[in-house]
Amino acid sequence: MNFRIYHPAAALAPYVKHYYHLQNAQSGLINLPQNLFSLGDLYMVFLQEGEVTFQPSQHASFTLPSASVVGHFTCHHQIRVKGPVKMTVVQLNAYGCYKLAGLDMSAFNNYYRDLQKHNHAGWHQLSQDLAATADPISLDVTLNNAFTTMIAENGHSLKQVDEVADYMVRHQGYINIDRLTRKFKTSRPTLERKFMEVIGITPQLYARMLRFRDAMRNMQKMNVEQWQSFITTNDYYNHAQFIQDFQFFKGETPVTENMPIITQMRPMAVA
Repeated sequence: MNFRIYHPAAALAPYVKHYYHLQNAQSGLINLPQNLFSLGDLYMVFLQEGEVTFQPSQHASFTLPSASVVGHFTCHHQIRVKGPVKMTVVQLNAYGCYKLAGLDMSAFNNYYRDLQKHNHAGWHQLSQDLAATADPISLDVTLNNAFTTMIAENGHSLKQVDEVADYMVRHQGYINIDRLTRKFKTSRPTLERKFMEVIGITPQLYARMLRFRDAMRNMQKMNVEQWQSFITTNDYYNHAQFIQDFQFFKGETPVTENMPIITQMRPMAVA
């Protein structure tokens, strides 16, 4: 398997986080690299060869077209990749897709949007350019040029949601909605409406994703005693809440020993 990670141009931060290129000549099902998809971010997928299918646990499965963006999942999901495969994946932050494409993000949770059917011709051109890029080393140049042009031409207003989301990220989701509304001088219904349009999920669910992501990061670095202290003194988490979120986001019950810490589990992408 040929798997490359690229850093986008600095001017695209914080909207665009990473580029990934995956190429595998083998037929059949392929295991994706662990850090290819992570919780709380959005992903554009440009598929030149192969098949990518998503199976949300509470919705019908769907297979991606050649150029698409996948919405947030409000339930556990699985990804199946069938090779031979050649694809480029763009990792965006929570509001990066709205900034680039101006799509109503709430319209395709647990689903996708075909970028080649979008009213901006640049997506069709980008898909063609990526397919024509013979040398993957220069792939980041193609993407940087396309996204820089799109941001300059479109300039979709993020309605202050970027400021709220960045504040939540800095606090790893350990914050309640009432505090957000006071800090940013807005009402709860207005905040939720803007979040749904720009990010695609409620601020409550986004905070929950961030907290779970942070808890997983901490767990991977701590021993049993440290984890017990972390989860005991945490205002937002206890054992029952963590197990509930583990089932919600990963679709399985964590293997525990006397319930003090999850000791055996597959690691989660937390890029």
